[in-house]
Amino acid sequence: MFFNVIKNTFFFFIFSNLFVALCALALFLSSEIILETNNFNLSIFIFSSTVFIYNFQRIVRIKRGLQHTRKTWILRNKKSVMFLTTVFLILSFYYFLTFNLITKITIILCGLASLFYPFGLRNVPFLKIFLISFVWATTTFLLLVLENQMALDLVNVIHFLSRFLFVFAITIPFDIRDMSFDKMQLKTLPIFFGEKKARVVAHLILLISFMIYSFLFLCNIVELNFIFAIVISYLIAAGLIFNSKKQKTEIYFSFGVESASIIFYLVLVISSCIL
Repeated sequence: MFFNVIKNTFFFFIFSNLFVALCALALFLSSEIILETNNFNLSIFIFSSTVFIYNFQRIVRIKRGLQHTRKTWILRNKKSVMFLTTVFLILSFYYFLTFNLITKITIILCGLASLFYPFGLRNVPFLKIFLISFVWATTTFLLLVLENQMALDLVNVIHFLSRFLFVFAITIPFDIRDMSFDKMQLKTLPIFFGEKKARVVAHLILLISFMIYSFLFLCNIVELNFIFAIVISYLIAAGLIFNSKKQKTEIYFSFGVESASIIFYLVLVISSCIL
């Protein structure tokens, strides 16, 4: 009985996209540490809008494609998902109204790309992963720079690029997971290169991101605690990517691989305290 409650709660947390929203929030909080600034309203907006966008996309596409664990769960809990989506839409809109004009414009552009993603953008060859990476890098890093009116200088552009590459690398495993469905729908890196080579590409991109951060460290732009967090979290992310095979369970990807963002934040917090 108790085990079933824990199991059902866990599935709700994962499949209602509360967990992916927590991952987005973790990356945003990491940006607050990196930039040495904070914005409570933006953090709430990012969490709530992520829940809304991801659930909206799932609901729109629910009748398409193959049967799988997440789809079965959503069909069984559609009313709960709809309610949750509506609540977080309202919350997102409320906080959206508090932002400055440039932040609002950026959010609208990212929002339009995300909302139209299931209606055609998804079918553009190779666009999927670039779009996801750009939107995540924008929402978890660039919005903080814009809303807090910080300089969009070369260092922050480099941070943005590294965030883009990190998200790009940890998104490739999800394309590996979706290979059976994507063969019928669109071109992705795993479909084009094959599963093994796609993992190699992910590791190379992660390595490039690490090298960029290492350059910032050598230039005394980032401190030791930050590069330590990068080393630990990127090694863990590399391990998760290495073990990403299409035979793996939905939970491995939606909880295991997705948690790379949270791991990065936690290691960054811990390293900031001890170094």
